[in-house]
Amino acid sequence: MKDELAHKRWMTKPAHIREKFEGNVYCRTCGVTTIVDYSVDSDNHTIVLKGSCKTCGGKVARVIES
Repeated sequence: MKDELAHKRWMTKPAHIREKFEGNVYCRTCGVTTIVDYSVDSDNHTIVLKGSCKTCGGKVARVIES
């Protein structure tokens, strides 16, 4: 249920904004990268994208405050 709400909140953002967030994630190996194969979660008033670095495949996450 929590993931569904987080996904709905994520999808309310315009596509061009979602793309900016997806393309501005920090990887400890590669630096700034793109997140791929991610899931959406939430914590209070934030959206959390958890996925993989497009370049090296390492785990990355992006916190988006509402």
